[in-house]
Amino acid sequence: RPVPGIEYRGKTPSIMEARRARAAQKIAQIEVWRTRLRQVALFAAILISGGLLIIPRPPLLLIVLVICFLLKNPLRVFKSEFAGIWLLLAATVAVALIGGESFQLGPLTIRLANFLAAIALLLLYIDERPGKISSDLFPILFLMAFQAILTPIVEKLIPQFFWTFQVHDTTYQTFLYIFNFHEFVAGATFFKRPDGFFFEPGVLQMYLNILVFICLFVRRFSPWQIGVATLGVLSTQSTTGVAILTLQYVVAYLRWVKIADRGKKLVVLVLAPILLVPIALYATVNFADKVYGEGSGSAEARKYDLRTGLSVVREKPLTGIGFDYEKYFDLAAQVGYREAELSLENITDRSNSNGVVTLLYSVGIPLSLVFLLGLFRQRLFRPRLLFSMIILLSSFSEALLLNPMLLLILFSGLLIKPAKKPDLRPKSPMARQHGSRLRPA
Repeated sequence: RPVPGIEYRGKTPSIMEARRARAAQKIAQIEVWRTRLRQVALFAAILISGGLLIIPRPPLLLIVLVICFLLKNPLRVFKSEFAGIWLLLAATVAVALIGGESFQLGPLTIRLANFLAAIALLLLYIDERPGKISSDLFPILFLMAFQAILTPIVEKLIPQFFWTFQVHDTTYQTFLYIFNFHEFVAGATFFKRPDGFFFEPGVLQMYLNILVFICLFVRRFSPWQIGVATLGVLSTQSTTGVAILTLQYVVAYLRWVKIADRGKKLVVLVLAPILLVPIALYATVNFADKVYGEGSGSAEARKYDLRTGLSVVREKPLTGIGFDYEKYFDLAAQVGYREAELSLENITDRSNSNGVVTLLYSVGIPLSLVFLLGLFRQRLFRPRLLFSMIILLSSFSEALLLNPMLLLILFSGLLIKPAKKPDLRPKSPMARQHGSRLRPA
């Protein structure tokens, strides 16, 4: 029996320390597994934005839901903090039924499944610090940057190993379904534009610009990581992507100048413009090619989508037309932009590539403003305004806003902060005696 008053430093403390160490190790292992599961869920949600073409979307949605509800209690979504999101979804269903003038079972089910997946993803990060989702995304997006950089190089080195497959009217080239690209104009560029795991380089550039954002504003400064992310964006040869990349570098440059000391400030002032010149020249050449060169068809198609989409919005500005593409095709045939320099084959049954316009004509202007408000109030990435601009600008060239990954970001801005509970703990005698003098100002 231990004798009272004597401190023991023998066997018992070492056993307790070993137990604590084993417990800490188990906790660390569990956290690693939780992180890996969150990353799998994020990767599945990212693939839904375009998707590896051999994987259908329903299994990806199922993976997201199963992992999220495995890690978090699904009943949490019925708490008051999610009330704003549920009200928005109820209003969305209502206007889709009113504007669509019919019960659009198939399109509405797909959208609601995306909404549910976004809410489930939000459960994973609602209690985490803002940088957690960036830490989970970084390794996924960093591998995508290497994928984008290596695709044109691999195509030049071993073009005979690429094979073709058809999706609707588009022919894709792939090697192992990892290095993917397609061309609308054969031989238009010397280096092929990588698609990554998506249908379009425009989708890939958005995620790679998010990687640049994480490297510049979230993670500790690393020139090597920033260089890989930047090359990844440039390899997509996306005009929108290069514009967003330039915007990020300008903001980072202004921030560095503001916080740097006198010695570093001189280096930043001299070197930063030199590093930005090649990007600016590339952006100029890319823009000229898309407007006047062989890639001008892309700019003409974007113009057609914008003008036609806005014409459809004017038909039903308050409720939209719902999520049925057939209804959009019918209205586009009636009120579509007729002066586009595109063939009839290219504009017949053409889906709209402008994500903001798609949102406007689907649910109407009032509800679209609520969705966009959620985007600019999002709480997952800081600085908030710059990240929101990355998503918004990317959405002008790709219809992405109603996919789970971006809905996750939108819905985070619609969460209702729970009211602070009053402090019911008993006060100490000194606190009772001095009253307000011990309260914080």
